[in-house]
Amino acid sequence: MHNDNKIKIAVPTNDGESIFPKMLGRAREFYIYEVGNSGEFKLIEKRNNPYEDTMQHLKTLDVYKLIDDCTIIISAVISKKGVERLKKRGMKLFFKKGDIQQVLNEVIKEIL
Repeated sequence: MHNDNKIKIAVPTNDGESIFPKMLGRAREFYIYEVGNSGEFKLIEKRNNPYEDTMQHLKTLDVYKLIDDCTIIISAVISKKGVERLKKRGMKLFFKKGDIQQVLNEVIKEIL
């Protein structure tokens, strides 16, 4: 059984170290981090993105299904329509680039 008061953050990446610099749905995988009450975070899962090379209509919603247990997405770029769709579903979005660990520290300070 998972702990519901833990925050989960989805981060698109192709190398496991930096945030994927292009569109959210084009990343190879999503790293799922869990944030503890005191702001510590740990990688709990790596999820492959089967939509990496696809360009289907409403792609954001397919990608959303992969990470809908998360409350936050940190991404470099999300299309305007994608942002609207994700926000409608209650996702909190942060637009950041660079080193995953560094950015996670910044975002966690903002949310706690």
